[in-house]
Amino acid sequence: MIAKDPAIHILDRYADVAPFIATVSRAADSDRHALGFLPSGMLKNFALKDQLLVAVERNGDDLSYAGHLLFEARHPKGRVLQVFVDPSFRKRQVATLLLNHLKRYLTDHAFISIYARVAEDLIAANRFWEAQQFYIQSITRGGDTKNRTIFIRSHELDTPQLFATSGFNIADPLGLNSNYSSEIPLFLLDLNVLFDLGPRRRRNEEILDLFRMERAGSCRLALSTEITAELTRTASVGVTDPMQSYARIFPSFAPIEAEWKVLAPELASIVFPERHRTGTLRNNDVSDLRHLSTAIQHRLTGLITNDSSILDAAARLYEKYGIHAISPRAFKDLNTEVAKEEVFETGTNDPLSIIPVSHDDEIEVRNLLSRLGISDAAIVAEWAGIDSNERVCNRYSVWSQNVLTGYLAWPKTMQPNNLVAHVAVDEKQPGSSNAVRLLLGHLIDQAATGHTSQIRLVFPPEQALIRELASALGFAGLEDQTSLTKLALRGIVTVSNWAQRMDEIFLASRMRLPDMPPAYLSVDQQIRFIRPDGNVGHISLMSLETSLSPTLFCLPGRPAIVTPLQRVFAEHLLAHSPQKSLLPHARAKLYKERHYLSSPNTLKRFRRGNLILFYESEKNRGQGAIVAIARVQHAYLKSQEAMENTDLDPSVLDSAGLEAIGRSLVKTVAAFDNIVYFERPVPRSTLQRLGCGSPTDLLTTRAIDDIQLQGILAEGFTDGTSRTRADLT
Repeated sequence: MIAKDPAIHILDRYADVAPFIATVSRAADSDRHALGFLPSGMLKNFALKDQLLVAVERNGDDLSYAGHLLFEARHPKGRVLQVFVDPSFRKRQVATLLLNHLKRYLTDHAFISIYARVAEDLIAANRFWEAQQFYIQSITRGGDTKNRTIFIRSHELDTPQLFATSGFNIADPLGLNSNYSSEIPLFLLDLNVLFDLGPRRRRNEEILDLFRMERAGSCRLALSTEITAELTRTASVGVTDPMQSYARIFPSFAPIEAEWKVLAPELASIVFPERHRTGTLRNNDVSDLRHLSTAIQHRLTGLITNDSSILDAAARLYEKYGIHAISPRAFKDLNTEVAKEEVFETGTNDPLSIIPVSHDDEIEVRNLLSRLGISDAAIVAEWAGIDSNERVCNRYSVWSQNVLTGYLAWPKTMQPNNLVAHVAVDEKQPGSSNAVRLLLGHLIDQAATGHTSQIRLVFPPEQALIRELASALGFAGLEDQTSLTKLALRGIVTVSNWAQRMDEIFLASRMRLPDMPPAYLSVDQQIRFIRPDGNVGHISLMSLETSLSPTLFCLPGRPAIVTPLQRVFAEHLLAHSPQKSLLPHARAKLYKERHYLSSPNTLKRFRRGNLILFYESEKNRGQGAIVAIARVQHAYLKSQEAMENTDLDPSVLDSAGLEAIGRSLVKTVAAFDNIVYFERPVPRSTLQRLGCGSPTDLLTTRAIDDIQLQGILAEGFTDGTSRTRADLT
């Protein structure tokens, strides 16, 4: 059978593969470390059952062996036993052609999945199987001889099945899109809040904000049937009460009398302890308690009230019943931040600016969204593009030379750990890539401010730039969706704060990581987790950090280095200074992955996955302290003459500035990401005490041991988590 490569043929019948059995046997024996041992007699038995695929190259009438795939087919599952490609044919996608042939064959014969056993230490092999969408289903111990760890990898075939598939997809490694539902918080309204809708009431503006937020989809409001009873009880005879008619608009929940009898004394002792003790509860007190009871019984988010007794007891109510008793002012407090315009250099003559959308900008926003195929109804209802109230929705625009390039909006919410954002970019504009970087970076910074958040990113169809750049930031989703989802976990994860941080992840996503931190082995070690849909999954430590970015798992034993930066470079590369600048931000701040350039002899220090601690030197009034930590993505050597924009734009240097970091004509380019700022910069005096801070030590990039790393982290963070730059100002 001819594969897509016209030069490569896949043979799958015994008559065709029989002449190659001896060649296949010799090839397999040449790499027993990866393929194991298989007697030649068994190889022939598999070939007789048409379970040996051989890839060949045709040159006229001659066929040259290129590789083979040995598999076992026991319905309804197939199992790959060996894949081998002759060295002279590698980098020609021969293994992929063999595997694709097997996928088609098993699909045509109604198999449901394919399995492969891959040793953990075979790094290149595991990358191949990941690229072929074989997820790790389980991890087991290998034989006693080699004492290996074995990954059981599985790929589900697109065949009709009696049972539902697991839902595992390489494009959605954490399964956040498997059963996503944006749960909107539902609050009961107290009667006193309802009355504040009156135009002359003192709290009218607060209540209007509350109802604007409901219209924007940030919350849902309901009433207890107790309110109807109370309105009836207090109504004047013969007088129509418009509030009674208005109350019928809301969904209502009735108290459960059997549970009320148990809850009543408990709630009274918490909310009205003195009157409960003396037996002097008033009718209004009982009515308030029934509202609380109704919210508890129906497992609602909480009760919105102005009653001071209930609000004073809010902490105890949440601790005991998991219910929020809040004032309408809590919604108003969400709207106090004043955002200002920020300008970013881009490496071209046209800087980008991000600024909150004003009413004057709404025509431009509407035109942009309309050009991208968004309907007028969706522009108003979902995208908050027209006639929106800035008090209940965050809206930002990116401009280049007075041209609107991008738009971002998300509603203000009482659930800061779960938000839905809409983003759109005019990809025809020259600065569209940087506009996407700017909008997504701003969104993640805002979402992760003091919270672990799940972010649902919605965008118009055919926005390839958004999908591509969002994926690098840890967003994941299925190809047929116009939305992506990620978790944003800001700060570091250590042994001491592991339980706290895992709880944050669970509350934001219903994803559960191990209760105990794993021992560090490598950045490619697999972490077991339970997906939101209940399936067990495995993900590499490196991929997990990317999915949860910006975060770092600072587990004991993880290699770390300290590298120096002069203040003039550090301020632009790390953007760590708490002092706001009136000047445009350096172009490096647009990039999630930034570049640190240094002398060529530092290359050996920048290993993939190593932690980097940035030391701002004392030169030119620098802090003389470690100010930030990040991780190495990759590193390489490059000559100054060959440096391109892709090397320099994510750094703070240009071609003329390369000489400032050394005379060598070749530089190490270290790509790093997941920057976390230290809550308290760790000074040189502390570094000296830990044995890694002498003036000579801090002149160049050098490794530190685990005791030193953990000591620095303990000095730099209060509870193992960082604060955002806004928190530190």
